[in-house]
Amino acid sequence: MPYSLTDVHAHYDETVFDNDRDAVLTAMHKKGVKLIINSGSSVPSSRRSVALAHSYDFMRASVGVFPLEAYTVEEGWLEEIKAMAGDKAVVAIGEIGLDYFQPDADREAQKKVFIPQLELAKSLNLPVVIHDRDADEDMLQILRCHPVSGMIHRFFSKAEYGFAFLDMGLYLGIGPAITYPDAGHLIEVVKKMPLDRLVLETDCPFLPTKAHEGSRATSDMLTEVVETISQVRGDVSPEQVADAALSNALRLFQMDESLL
Repeated sequence: MPYSLTDVHAHYDETVFDNDRDAVLTAMHKKGVKLIINSGSSVPSSRRSVALAHSYDFMRASVGVFPLEAYTVEEGWLEEIKAMAGDKAVVAIGEIGLDYFQPDADREAQKKVFIPQLELAKSLNLPVVIHDRDADEDMLQILRCHPVSGMIHRFFSKAEYGFAFLDMGLYLGIGPAITYPDAGHLIEVVKKMPLDRLVLETDCPFLPTKAHEGSRATSDMLTEVVETISQVRGDVSPEQVADAALSNALRLFQMDESLL
């Protein structure tokens, strides 16, 4: 019997799914994926995410502008995100944040897009889905000044930052990265973190599990993730991991169990 899986961060609006999107999503639901939140990364992709959420009963959307899209936002972008956030299918503001991976990243431009979206989420009483890549110190400083509820998407920072985010009341998105050999610091956090602050995600199609490296990721790969989490923790079964993540997602995104 499949686990009750929740993928709180996916990108099924990506063009890689254009030829078989409906078949893939229908299959996910049959494989035990109870809930998928499709994440926007720009104004156009946020529109697509909302449309997808209206097409499938088990899908919801988050809307926002991702840091690498911050350089090309057009006038009125924040008003468009705010308008979409009022849709009944939208449960969060995201994917938003900071990405300093490239040496020439314009950090100030990213902050000018990130911070207003934090304030928007707070004003709307919505959680945020945060992208944090090589920007941990600035991220902590900003979140201390602009406290919000939400999650760190695809968490893969050093353990000290994971515990700092947890101390701020944030949830951590754990996904296929934990199945790779270089996941030592991630495993350190997952072993010790409260289970009631763990949510599951794939970031599909971008991050498959190690066993499917080179393929596009899909939500059913979370089966391997919950089994790996159970193994590294040693105090919970895969079913308990999946059930806890489902409960956590419903709580974080303020959704009723009747959705499932």
